[in-house]
Amino acid sequence: MATRLTVVLDEVGERTPTMVGRYSTEMARALAWTAPDGVEVGAIAAKLSDGRAARAEAQLPGLAELRRTAVPARELREAWLHSFTTLPVRGLVHATSLMAPLRREPSHGDQVTVTVHGLQPFSDRSKRKQQWFDRALRRALQLADGIVVPSTAIAEDLSLLHDTGDRVRVVHPAPSTALLRAAESEAPLSLPEEFVLAITSPGALGQARRLIETVASPRMPDARVVVAGPVQWGETRLAGLAVEAGIPAGRLVMLGQLDDAELALAHRRALAHLHVAEQDALGLSLLDAAALGTPTVHPATRSLVEIASGASVAVDGGPHELAGALADLLADDDERARLRLLAQDRARAFTWETAARQVWQLHAEL
Repeated sequence: MATRLTVVLDEVGERTPTMVGRYSTEMARALAWTAPDGVEVGAIAAKLSDGRAARAEAQLPGLAELRRTAVPARELREAWLHSFTTLPVRGLVHATSLMAPLRREPSHGDQVTVTVHGLQPFSDRSKRKQQWFDRALRRALQLADGIVVPSTAIAEDLSLLHDTGDRVRVVHPAPSTALLRAAESEAPLSLPEEFVLAITSPGALGQARRLIETVASPRMPDARVVVAGPVQWGETRLAGLAVEAGIPAGRLVMLGQLDDAELALAHRRALAHLHVAEQDALGLSLLDAAALGTPTVHPATRSLVEIASGASVAVDGGPHELAGALADLLADDDERARLRLLAQDRARAFTWETAARQVWQLHAEL
């Protein structure tokens, strides 16, 4: 009987992918590709609609099985936080987020590793969600056999919270495999002749507000901004925020959610990529842009600076400083050309195959 690694999926199969969902899908797929001889990879996810399950299964070839719990993600998070379950997950387990079946008294042979994407939320977080995150993080630091983080910066932050010993491994993520494949094809997408690309995320209204502040800054260059991704969060619309900020009509070109071929085309044609999310420690958008040769202007957070390693424009300060740095970059053709080459070279240092093999090595060492 083959040994099995069960991957805990989080936020997968969404029509509009989240950063966590993208990471979860990429890591699970790579673990299935790189499984050692005699080991199979299965997965478990919170209750999914049939449509979401079909999308997840299509994105995850090579899995031995995809199990779905009877309860949705919110209830599953709470249940696992208290070691309750009606669907036991035993043996080797790799959780692609903090949602993990940790137990204070594991059975012989159980081994659970978790992933900490960062100490700040990717999306707007209610008080209830923040409380869950804080408790889940403390539980992971105490009980997880291994902890995967995307950068040395996050590993250092965790060491200040808890004595993690040698349980933490830095496993850098990589550019989207689907996006890179799609870059080889053409997409019928109408784009301005010259523009800056910005990408919004589900649930991240705070990030959208920061984008609007940046575009509305008097230091912002006179360039159109193509926005890919969600344009509405609850009752709040990006267009309404732009009007309130006094941004002229037509300055923002809101395209909504793009498929991989369309997004790849937008990256290739953009003068630059404006990434405003201070809380992003994964750097997936930065890596995607780098792989497609789009120079990125972003906040100088420790994780993003580590991932970019000089192949981007890292900015200290807020929206005005981001706008000023973007203006300087657009005015310097030679610097943009230099960063395009550096970014593509840097992106080649990261692959999901390498990331998955590092996770397998962690389990072997444990």
